[in-house]
Amino acid sequence: MMLRKKLPWWRILRILAAGVVLTALMGGTWFFPGYESVFVSQFGSSLLALFSSFSLGAFLAVAAIAAVTLLVGRLYCSILCPLGILQDLMMVFKRRFAFQGTYRRIKYPVFFLVAGLTCAGLMFPLALLMPSANFVAIENHVFREVCARVFYLFDMPVGEVTIHPVLGGFISAWTVFILLAILVRWRGRIYCNTLCPVGALLSLIAKFSYWKITLTDRCVRCGACERVCKSGCIDVKNRRVVNENCVMCLNCIDKCKFSALKFGHEKPVPENRETQSEARRDFLIAGGALLAGLAAGKAAHALGGRKIPAHDYAPAMPPGAVSYDRFASRCVACGLCIAACKGHVLAHATDQYGLRGFLQPYMRFSGGACEFNCNECIKVCPCGALDKLTPDEKKRWRVGLARYTETRCISYIDGTDCGACAEHCPVGALEMVPFKETTIPKVHENLCIGCGACENICPARPVKAIRVNGSAEQHFVEKPVATQSAVIAPEEDFPF
Repeated sequence: MMLRKKLPWWRILRILAAGVVLTALMGGTWFFPGYESVFVSQFGSSLLALFSSFSLGAFLAVAAIAAVTLLVGRLYCSILCPLGILQDLMMVFKRRFAFQGTYRRIKYPVFFLVAGLTCAGLMFPLALLMPSANFVAIENHVFREVCARVFYLFDMPVGEVTIHPVLGGFISAWTVFILLAILVRWRGRIYCNTLCPVGALLSLIAKFSYWKITLTDRCVRCGACERVCKSGCIDVKNRRVVNENCVMCLNCIDKCKFSALKFGHEKPVPENRETQSEARRDFLIAGGALLAGLAAGKAAHALGGRKIPAHDYAPAMPPGAVSYDRFASRCVACGLCIAACKGHVLAHATDQYGLRGFLQPYMRFSGGACEFNCNECIKVCPCGALDKLTPDEKKRWRVGLARYTETRCISYIDGTDCGACAEHCPVGALEMVPFKETTIPKVHENLCIGCGACENICPARPVKAIRVNGSAEQHFVEKPVATQSAVIAPEEDFPF
């Protein structure tokens, strides 16, 4: 019986590194909540954060990944990108791959089109393609929900395993997960070579990497290396490696029986006229895609975005959003804030913000309230969509304003004592004032921060008597008269 050939040390090291990274990223949002800051290692979100406001951590992450890519190519895609690692897991038992071509006519136009849309303030396409955002969505809405169903089925007390997703986010995550699995089983890492914006940007850098994989004259065109290349970047027929697509998995090197593959520095080959012509054509196509993206983004901004007027009922944005235009043009809908929310109030939007804000987080007060002493959503935002607020500053930050409708209030209609809303208000913005033989709430607008504790606890059905209207422009209010945290009791335990 033949023994299987041992894996070379470099593949073992890469697999171990990828396993540690995947465990850390999943643990930060699931097993060990509070450590979501590990996502600062993600290139795409860190780069976006630098455009929002300078952060030393984001700068170091971007600079380090760019430097490594200039040295050895797209190693990031193999050991640091969670969606890349997930694709590798999906490829288990897939034995044969094939050369994919360069896909330059797809990859770079898609990248510059999405870049143009992003610059114009339309983040939805980027949110659908950003690998770190997709990974968090898949983890929260696929893995955690499946895990929760299994635990509930066997009545296992495992604590908080689900984030109770809304239908839009749930369907979107499952759609991306299934499509990704189909693409992986069909053509390996074709997503990374065609649609991924991070992969496209790193490809541009990897073209100039110092160390590369090359095919030497010892190649006999047996195809062994091409069959194991999950990125499909080895063209045995023409004895070349498309290094801009190579993710440095190094699966190919130990498969070659003739030592025809070399990993090292090679002097760049002077470009011929045909190559220069292709480069000019690619430049024109990329420029046209960028302009098209800018134009489409401006049009979608005008037609697809929902204005949030101050006088109508509107969804409340997470604290630190400042304004809708600012928030919508920076948030990639990754869902890290939703997973970190202690009050379980954040959820993916469907039509709350209009088409422009699809999947971006909003406050759903039927599911919870914004915890008074918590600013986790602000701390974990990886792309600068939420302004940094300290816990004390966040206690005075208005995200919305409570509105009381007396004709829905049971105290006003039935004369029944209630006061649940005032008891749960953490800032003393609600005062119970006499009305006939009972009391009804009065809203002090100068104190209300819109945390939703009152709306969440209100027993009126089907429409709450007190609802929070999201602020079009978030800002500070007067110092609260109370500092205790709002404790949201179960809805069946009202104090009357």
